[in-house]
Amino acid sequence: MANIEKLQFPALKITGENYVGWVTNVKPYLVMKKITETIVIGNKSPPEHIAEAIIFLKKHLDESLTHDYANVEDPAELWQTLKERFDNQRQINLPHALEEWKNLRFQDFQKVEDYNSAVLRIVALLKYCGNSVSEAEMMNKTYITFHKQLHFLPEIYRKCGYKRFSELMVALMLAEKNNELLIKNHNSRPTGAKAFPEVNATAIEN
Repeated sequence: MANIEKLQFPALKITGENYVGWVTNVKPYLVMKKITETIVIGNKSPPEHIAEAIIFLKKHLDESLTHDYANVEDPAELWQTLKERFDNQRQINLPHALEEWKNLRFQDFQKVEDYNSAVLRIVALLKYCGNSVSEAEMMNKTYITFHKQLHFLPEIYRKCGYKRFSELMVALMLAEKNNELLIKNHNSRPTGAKAFPEVNATAIEN
């Protein structure tokens, strides 16, 4: 593996599983250095730009990939070759993403925040694969996967008229925090138990 400590972001893996993220990291760097034209086939770039681009690209490849393309010195050729080899993640990831979305249930998560992260991750992957999920679909997925013992809650939240998934998540997180506070207060002094005497009052009595 390439030395991660010297990299600005993770190297492209030999499996290509992080290709999408790798591309989105590489492009801003090339823009910042004003050498984006070096990865466009047919463009004429100054030798120093070509050298900088090829060094940067190869530095951010898995060691095995570096060996595979050791003889490639044109950044545009390397970029196109990697694209042809790895830009198939949409087809590869779509079935898995669809299966994850199908099996996703709000009731399976201990924390609202964990559920929110899972939804956003799966939705982002589906969007990349060409299957966008609407705000309404995200909210409906949440409503229909509440635990059956809380069957009355979805209707309450539906009546609130939330238009965005993020609004629903904020409401659920707030409810979760309030519930945790109620449980904490109850455990500190169960119903019917007398309050502990104030320290100052106890001292006066003594």
